[in-house]
Amino acid sequence: MHGEKNEWQEKLKEENKYLKQELKQLAEQKKLADKQYTILFANLSHEIRSPLNGILGFAELLRSDEISCEEGKVYTSVIEESGVALMNIIHDVFDLSKIKAGQYKVYPEAFDLNDMIFDLLMKYRPQAEQKGLQLFVENMISEEFVVHSSPETILRIISKLLDNAIKYTKSGWIKLSYKKADEYIIFEVEDTGIGIQEPTRSNLFNRFIELEVSKSRKVSGTGLDLTLCNGLVKLLEGEIWHENRKEGGSVFFFSVKNNAAG
Repeated sequence: MHGEKNEWQEKLKEENKYLKQELKQLAEQKKLADKQYTILFANLSHEIRSPLNGILGFAELLRSDEISCEEGKVYTSVIEESGVALMNIIHDVFDLSKIKAGQYKVYPEAFDLNDMIFDLLMKYRPQAEQKGLQLFVENMISEEFVVHSSPETILRIISKLLDNAIKYTKSGWIKLSYKKADEYIIFEVEDTGIGIQEPTRSNLFNRFIELEVSKSRKVSGTGLDLTLCNGLVKLLEGEIWHENRKEGGSVFFFSVKNNAAG
């Protein structure tokens, strides 16, 4: 009887020890989550400042009785562009929060990847040419290239990478390429821009939730686009990574699983 009591006490001690460990882990997870959301909203405040200033500043200018009709059209255009930029930021942060909470859904379907790439080329080439940049697709696959993944998600990732490439490239070119690799499709967006140096590279794809960039003058931008791309790529069972070009500039790679492969 005494032996059974000792055995029961030992089991109780083990259970208490296990519960304490579980509570400690939960407390650490909660602390990390709280920190990430604090950083997320701090960076959101930093991110929306520019478009919000554009809206408020040019709205104030519109109140003047001395502006011409042409000036008014320019100011209105800036307000509209700033409003669209602000809505896109809010949309991206909302989706990033859903990804972190495991609530973002992707819907795979069969589609021709060539059609998507061609449409992207037609959309972004005028923007690139306006800056004096050449935008082209390398080794575009000529025959029909049907893959099974989420076209909307892939389109969003490539668009973010092209937006950044055009934004940070002052001269030269931007190249988009893609290829089959077993059961994956690998995409590359290469540019002759400024490249990415430390300390930015250390948290390149998680900066928006891991680093409060408004407190660091050494880091430009919040990294919202790349953090969102990272989350979206993972939902497509792939990876995203970056390399600096020896000649200057960046190459962004990302893979997505082709569920129709094999």
